[in-house]
Amino acid sequence: MSVEKDPRAGIAEIDYSLDTLFGPIPMQATCRVRLVTVERDGQPLRELTIVGDVPDDLDKSRIIRVALEGRIEAGPIQHQDSLLDVEHKELKILFRNEHERLMH
Repeated sequence: MSVEKDPRAGIAEIDYSLDTLFGPIPMQATCRVRLVTVERDGQPLRELTIVGDVPDDLDKSRIIRVALEGRIEAGPIQHQDSLLDVEHKELKILFRNEHERLMH
């Protein structure tokens, strides 16, 4: 797995949705994140690491939208890993970026 040399980090606005019996429920959170490109099975994916407080039910979402440093990226979630212990909270999300644009 190769990793991007210059990761982006900062405070991001994250939009995600929860699937329920009544349809999807849109959710939003502001989080401290790191965002890098990784390669998995020959496919470039974005790895979003949420550090600190992890938004409620984000681990149940299948799609994500991230606004960070004037850029918006969005796509389906491929894989998630969480590391939650007493001193350290982290959620890693791999997603396929299908939408990237600059914010004005």
